[in-house]
Amino acid sequence: MFILERVYDLDELVLHNVHTHSVNSLCAKPEMTPEAMIRRAEEAGLKTLCVTDHSDPGDAIDTYANFLTYKEKLRSIDTPVRVLIGAELSAYGVGKYAEPFEVDRALDFASYSHIHYHLACWEHPADRSPRGYAEHELRVLNALFESGRADHIAHPFSPLKMHFFNEAEKAATLDAITENELGEILEKGERAACSWELHTPTVFRFPAFSRRMFCLGKEIGVHFLVGTDAHRLADLAPQGLAERLKAALGQTP
Repeated sequence: MFILERVYDLDELVLHNVHTHSVNSLCAKPEMTPEAMIRRAEEAGLKTLCVTDHSDPGDAIDTYANFLTYKEKLRSIDTPVRVLIGAELSAYGVGKYAEPFEVDRALDFASYSHIHYHLACWEHPADRSPRGYAEHELRVLNALFESGRADHIAHPFSPLKMHFFNEAEKAATLDAITENELGEILEKGERAACSWELHTPTVFRFPAFSRRMFCLGKEIGVHFLVGTDAHRLADLAPQGLAERLKAALGQTP
């Protein structure tokens, strides 16, 4: 399990990338070998690198076996970077999880997705309006926090995978979450010792909601971590990332 002390300094947060995919994720580039990822992290001055390969129902990937294999590989790689082997796990419905509880707890970093609605296995709400999806996401997260499975929430509330919605409808799923609902779920995550991701693709695509979540989270006192969702080496530690995040989140002077 990995959670930084409460840090809202984006210059510091970008030094810890908690959302990256190796070649064990089918969507990642062949260049994303563990050693290449670590060497790129070293070049960029990262302090922490989390490898979070996908773990979805029916994907025929043995998450625990991959964890053990990568932990063994790390023994032969000398690096100053703190390397954590976790997974992007699936809360694919209310109380529905892809892995046994024991696997989640064995990982260095149990990062959970709750919004991969593009996958055939994913539960959808009966009400398929933007508000219906917002309510469904909140129910999934409530159940997840009660389960004690998660260390971290990957791309929270991100509508990027809602390919069935147009851009305005995607934004409407975020607007549909009230201030009280957002504050309550952020507090529940904090009580469950779970951090929240500043998912850079979502922050840059939907800055208004991302700023709202970041500002409210700071007010409440939740833990944030940065994840770039890197599927290629160039995205593991992008140039100027802190400045772009500051602009999107309203932290520029």
